[in-house]
Amino acid sequence: MFLKTRRTFLKKTAFSTTALVLPHTELFASASVLDTLSLAQRDLYGDLQSAPRFKEINSRAYLSLILTHSRVDEESKRYIKNGAIWLDEEAMKLYKKPYIKLNSNERQKTLESIATYTWGENWIDVMLRFIYEAVLGDTIYGVNRNESGWKWLNHVSGLPRPKEPLL
Repeated sequence: MFLKTRRTFLKKTAFSTTALVLPHTELFASASVLDTLSLAQRDLYGDLQSAPRFKEINSRAYLSLILTHSRVDEESKRYIKNGAIWLDEEAMKLYKKPYIKLNSNERQKTLESIATYTWGENWIDVMLRFIYEAVLGDTIYGVNRNESGWKWLNHVSGLPRPKEPLL
């Protein structure tokens, strides 16, 4: 018989059950949800000539803060994370690879594809808002390094500036 011992049976069924209950999660992906979200934001940000470099705005740190902060409701966090899972599903449908494994052109096509769905258009809008917040945010939040976003837009910050982060 294939499953000769109770221990073998438990090992085999535990993994199978996990695979059925947790499809498309970090357990089976080559990248975390945050990695996928960060790369999607990078792709959405694009390569504007005069804009601050993507590293300077540090939207990954800001998104990580949003996803872990107690003042952000769980439904919003779940929507953001689900978007990464849906993005991966679309990439798998189109290219048989997770989003993070696609080349730049394939990732753009995947983003264009999800933008045809209402959920995709809304999710992209949310991701763009977080990018804007990172570009324009106060450096106290770990974003907008060296005030590069402010310098890009010739923005002068209001006073007083925060002494500690509110998020």
